[in-house]
Amino acid sequence: MENIKNKYAIVGVGESERSKKSGTTPLHLALDAARAAIADAGLETKEIDGFMSYSENDSCPAHQLSTYLGVRPKYVKDIMGGGSSTEMLIADAIGLIETGQVNTVLIYRSMNGRSGVRMGGGGWDVNMLQNAMDGGSFLIPYGAGSPGQWFGLFATRHMHETGLTKEHLGHICVSFYEHAQRNPKAFFYGKPLTMEAYHDTPDLSFPFNKHDFCLESDEANAIIVTTAKRAEQLLKQPAYIMGIAARQCVSHAHYWTNVDEVASDYVAKDVYKKAGVTAKDLNVASIYDCYSWVVLRQLEAYGIAKRGEVGDFVADGQLKMGGKLPSNTAGGMLSEGYTHGMNNVIEIVRQIRHDYEGSDRQVKDCEVGLCTGWAGPDIAGAMILRN
Repeated sequence: MENIKNKYAIVGVGESERSKKSGTTPLHLALDAARAAIADAGLETKEIDGFMSYSENDSCPAHQLSTYLGVRPKYVKDIMGGGSSTEMLIADAIGLIETGQVNTVLIYRSMNGRSGVRMGGGGWDVNMLQNAMDGGSFLIPYGAGSPGQWFGLFATRHMHETGLTKEHLGHICVSFYEHAQRNPKAFFYGKPLTMEAYHDTPDLSFPFNKHDFCLESDEANAIIVTTAKRAEQLLKQPAYIMGIAARQCVSHAHYWTNVDEVASDYVAKDVYKKAGVTAKDLNVASIYDCYSWVVLRQLEAYGIAKRGEVGDFVADGQLKMGGKLPSNTAGGMLSEGYTHGMNNVIEIVRQIRHDYEGSDRQVKDCEVGLCTGWAGPDIAGAMILRN
């Protein structure tokens, strides 16, 4: 992946209607998102010759989606995965195009994440999860039975060591809720959050209250990847891919000897090197925000703020419009919607293309953007885009 800088681009993005109860299937949601992305790119459906998706056994297969779109694809792929899967599949798409397997790839995530299988607990068998999750028998029987509880353990240690407080977590939530007020499609549009209200909200699992958790939503997102050469022939300014660190891991054997380390620490160095930029070159970011603390830890990992100074960085409003690095400008997964990160990628593409020019949603002088993926402290990915 060392030599793909600016050779590939995201040329189309789209989403279905976002709701708490779609009343339809993941296939229908995926069709809506795919058609929107194809129209956004100005492509004909038959030009899509690769289809890929990720899910947690809660979606529709790529072959089914392509069939209902009337396409005979050259390549289909479905993986099990959540956070960081978007960046990984974009990297896979580039590899397929690079080797002549396909020309244009549609990647999607479709889920009834509120009315169907819920990451927050509905639809999951705890015994199955305990057996499936590496190390689950050391956590779940002792009461740590959900991601919120697992992440809370890491957050508490990090807060103890760096001086981060609940107030700093609250600044992440307040900032992203503020962005959602400019986005009519966000779940919390019209529902701003004050710091007072944040503090008045009881904890669900320390240090998190409900505002620190990502949303559960019924929706589908889709993005289209092709070559820069093909992108130049299409309707809109593409978002060029400068570099990707697809999905990297910190092994369990290594990880548990240093619980302060996260995979993003390694991903950051790699993606900056591939893109040929540094944190100082970034104008906008979409930072994976399954929980508020995850944003703080990634700000540190990607060199956006120094360890021990991250709290002051967010308290000073640096993630807001007009700050040093406006982030999650559609509201993120905390206040817009939740598709394991693909909605954040869609927003970074729109910012890089200047889709909001002339409105208060557009980040000024927006030329280079970072989007990050996080499947856990031990798995992460990232991508840097440019106008």
